[in-house]
Amino acid sequence: MRLPIFIHRQPRDFAGVVSVLTEDPAAKVLAGGTDLLVNMKHRVEMPGMLVSLKKVADIRGIGMEGDATVIGAATTLKEIRNHSELERKYPALVQAARSVGSYRHQAMGTLGGNLCQNTRCRFFNQSWQWRQARSLCYKAGGEDCHVIGKKQTCFSTYSGDVAPALLVLDASVRIMGPGGLREAPLAALYSGEGRAPLTLGSGEFVTAVVIPRTAARGRSCYEKFSLRGSIDFPIVGAAVWRGDDAVRVAFTGVDRAPVRAAALEAALAGKRLTDAALKECATVAHKAAKIARTSVHPVSFKRELMGALFAKAMREV
Repeated sequence: MRLPIFIHRQPRDFAGVVSVLTEDPAAKVLAGGTDLLVNMKHRVEMPGMLVSLKKVADIRGIGMEGDATVIGAATTLKEIRNHSELERKYPALVQAARSVGSYRHQAMGTLGGNLCQNTRCRFFNQSWQWRQARSLCYKAGGEDCHVIGKKQTCFSTYSGDVAPALLVLDASVRIMGPGGLREAPLAALYSGEGRAPLTLGSGEFVTAVVIPRTAARGRSCYEKFSLRGSIDFPIVGAAVWRGDDAVRVAFTGVDRAPVRAAALEAALAGKRLTDAALKECATVAHKAAKIARTSVHPVSFKRELMGALFAKAMREV
C-alpha cells in the first residue's frame, strides 16, 4: 500500500515543532511511525503534514534530574528494554517495552509514540475498501458508534503497552506548547473519549516522561495477553506496583484510556495477599473498566483476563 501525499517537516528544536503544529492544527507528530504510517496507508488517518522529531535536539535519552528519572519522548523502546538500570528500578516499564510488537517495532517505535498512539476498533482499523461496505463510524467521520449503536460517541479502545506500566510508577509527562513547557500526571494526557483520545492542545506535544524516585522503592510487573507472541496489540495488559503500604494497578486494552483500578487498589489496602485474597480481589478487577466489543474478543473474556493477569502480576511482585 502507498502512503497518501503529505508535507514532511523536520524542525530542529522544540520551538520549531510548536510553530509547525500551530500553523497546521491537523498536522501529526512523527516519531517512529510504526502506528501512524500504517494507519495512513489504510487511509484511517490522513494528515496533510507530518512533523518529524528526528532532528530535534534534547528529546531523546535516559538520564537523571535530581531524584527523578527522565526519559525523552523520542527514546526508542529498544533503548528502554536494553537499559539495565531501568530494568533494576522499574521492571514493569522494561517488560512493557519488551512486549511491544516485534524487535523491529521496538527498534523504530518510541516512548512518546507508544503513549500517544490512537485508539483502536474493529470498525475503524480496516482498509478504506472494507469501511465502504457500511456507513462510516463516528471516529471515521460518520455519526454513529457501531460498537454501542449511539450517536456522537466513540468507544474505540486504547491498547498501548507502556502507559499502564508508567501509571503504576506514578509517572508524569512533560508537554511543550505555545505557552511553554508544562508537566502533568500521565493520566491527564488521556481524555477518555475514543475519537480524540489525547488532551493535548493546539501546538502541544510530549517531550519527556518523568518517573519519581519513590517508584523504585517498590516492585513492579507488567503482564500481557495477546494471540501471538509478537506483532499483536494486547487483548488485555495489566501492570502492578507494590510498595510497603500501597498497591497500584492499571490496565490497557479494556477502555478508551489506560485505566487505574482505584476500587481494586482500595480493596487490596491492608490485606495479606494470600492466594485466596487475590482470587477475591480478581472479581473487583473485572469491574475496573467499561469494556465494549471493539475487537473480536467477547467482553466476558476480557473481564476474566483482567482478573487473571492482575493475579499473575501480583504474584510476581
